[in-house]
Amino acid sequence: MPGTIETDGPGALTRQDPRPSGHVRTWRPLDGLRRRWGRFAPTPARGVLAVVATVALWGASAARWASLCLHIDRTENTLGWDLQASWRAEVVFVHGGQPYSQAATDGRLFLYPPSALLVDRPLAWLSLHQLEVFGLVATALLMWLTVMISSALLRRRWWGLTSAAVVLGLGFAPAMVDELKLGNVSVVCALALAVFYVLAVKGHWVPAGVAIGLTLAVKPLLLPILLVFLLARKWRALAITVAVPALLNAVAFAVVKDPSAVFSKLPSLLNRSGSGVFFNSAWVDVMRAPAFPDFVTLLVRLLTAALALVVAWWAWNEIDDAAVRIVTTSSILLIGTYLAGTLSESHFMLTLVPLAMTVVIAGAPMRWASAWVGVLLFMGLTPPRSLLGINSDANFSAFRAFGMSIVLLSVFAALLYRRRQGAAPSAAGHEEQPDGLEGDLAGSRSSGRSLDTALAP
Repeated sequence: MPGTIETDGPGALTRQDPRPSGHVRTWRPLDGLRRRWGRFAPTPARGVLAVVATVALWGASAARWASLCLHIDRTENTLGWDLQASWRAEVVFVHGGQPYSQAATDGRLFLYPPSALLVDRPLAWLSLHQLEVFGLVATALLMWLTVMISSALLRRRWWGLTSAAVVLGLGFAPAMVDELKLGNVSVVCALALAVFYVLAVKGHWVPAGVAIGLTLAVKPLLLPILLVFLLARKWRALAITVAVPALLNAVAFAVVKDPSAVFSKLPSLLNRSGSGVFFNSAWVDVMRAPAFPDFVTLLVRLLTAALALVVAWWAWNEIDDAAVRIVTTSSILLIGTYLAGTLSESHFMLTLVPLAMTVVIAGAPMRWASAWVGVLLFMGLTPPRSLLGINSDANFSAFRAFGMSIVLLSVFAALLYRRRQGAAPSAAGHEEQPDGLEGDLAGSRSSGRSLDTALAP
């Protein structure tokens, strides 16, 4: 049923949009922009403007990303640092060595579970130069694909104005630039998360679970998404999601030399030290530099986790639009983990791009202007240190923590406002004029267009 995510069991009740069709008064601060844009929606001028804007933005995106990739390729001496760590471990594994030995991997710290050695096996076929080029190009293409799938999820054309604007913006985001330099698998997690959203909204929970399970076998970044299966009461899909990495690790433990050595690497993930502290935007390291007492840091982490769980629960139960609901719920759980956990680096923020993109849906919590202050901060768009009076010894990653916190509080405020309004409408379910980014060459069309149509070329 469009606009719903059904629970298990025959005859199970499904949530339906109780609002009448037609125009209703909305409460989101940015809806004035939608109304102004809709005034000339039926006119040919909008179609022409959308065509011109889309072509211009895609052209600018291609130019920006091409120049960025060429610049990184020419100037980075450690291009693909994280990807090289996996590659060296794969080469050692193929030759029967111990992949978790820093001596065998040229001093690179391989931190991923043994199952990652099975999934990433094709990397061993590449030379170091091929790996660097492949990593750079693949990272860019995977992020573009993530944005396009997310646009289709939100009922926008995958090649349209929304995708073009987001891709261009990512070309200037430090979080994306860092990922291009490092070649971390976080971009793969972002893509898998977008695929999960699409499959879950269409009701294909088992394939959605397989997508998440495969990423958990490589990197447990999306572990909080297991809670979404619990909220949806998809027990079979949850079991498969857990079984995929479990089975792959069982096989890996049988074929990898001394696989238990992975546990010796956990301290570097649970308690960063040295320069690693300055890349971490989790509260545990953000609050370390100002020398807050440990009990204060623990209290902040516990409160953050509790708030994230409450907001995720509200989002799941209060938001009517299926796509906005699952994206918001999942992203809030990820934010809570990034803040209250032990590790949160810049490239993790790529998994939150679909949340930012929900701004194109009327009534989404991300339409609050304060949420976009948070988005700019966690994507790394902060004022220069010189203007802020911050020296090089400060943890500049703290701004990512502040940004995620602002988004968390903004979504909390939006949902709380909605609850107090009682019958105030939320996203989707009725005919409306498209928003500014919603047009995508379509002129005036319904926001309820099916996902199948959005995915069609």
